[in-house]
Amino acid sequence: MSCGRLVSVGLGVVGLTVWAASAWAEDRPPKVDTSKPAPVVYPVTAQERGEEGTVVVSVYVADNGKPQRFNIAKSSGFGDLDNAAIETAMNWHYLPATRNGSSASDWGDFQIVYKLPAQAESKTQADNSK
Repeated sequence: MSCGRLVSVGLGVVGLTVWAASAWAEDRPPKVDTSKPAPVVYPVTAQERGEEGTVVVSVYVADNGKPQRFNIAKSSGFGDLDNAAIETAMNWHYLPATRNGSSASDWGDFQIVYKLPAQAESKTQADNSK
């Protein structure tokens, strides 16, 4: 095998190794740790008033996975649901963000949907009747 061919093959292997390492060390935002589930808080008073909606909570997750701060990125329009979403998000366990393959502190957006159980059941029954 010629020296030029060895260099070419060697560079190909180095390129593949660098690509694989960069794919493995991909940056990602924090995520909810689904191996440690925590229930979503849905206030009984909000349910009694028929309040439903979606809340997006931005949570600053430290590099150890602990939530530190929060903001409401999108309100449901109901204070009780927004407050319950904050309580829920701040009690979740998180996998921290990663930067260059290492844990990092960063903000993440988490959506919590509040849907009344009776309406969810009646929609399912209607969908099944088709």
